[in-house]
Amino acid sequence: MRQPLPSEEYVTIVDNKGREKTQRVEYVVCDVRGENVYVTADGLTYAEDSLTAKGQHHLIEKLSELANILEHPDIVIWDPAEAPGDGLIYYKQIYIAVIHRYKLVATIVKARRGIKFFYNFHVQDSGRVKGLPIVPPAEIKIWYIAPGVKRREFGL
Repeated sequence: MRQPLPSEEYVTIVDNKGREKTQRVEYVVCDVRGENVYVTADGLTYAEDSLTAKGQHHLIEKLSELANILEHPDIVIWDPAEAPGDGLIYYKQIYIAVIHRYKLVATIVKARRGIKFFYNFHVQDSGRVKGLPIVPPAEIKIWYIAPGVKRREFGL
């Protein structure tokens, strides 16, 4: 994780409706494949609001672990509900003290116009990757899987 360079202090992202928005970059994470992921103030606010709306206030503190999740995920898949190449989901088991358990969390990163940016964060209660059982496991496109991690751990 690093502070943005002067040329990276603001990035223009494309939202889900195709609109361009300029956002202030809080920090940049070099992910597991060495690609920059921009974490913006708007992205963090959106994730906090989303967690609050779901009654998951206790997960807001876990946003401080974004860099670790992006740098050391267990598995990363292309989002099966999005257009090809549009979004990645980084999954990692993390300890949540409030419930005294490890849970699978999903960090959503959009990849648009050559810019990867943090979009959202939540617990994956099923313990399986998104799309199952609607999409057959063979159709889930894995972008990265950590050494020693088995596909079956995520329902694949």
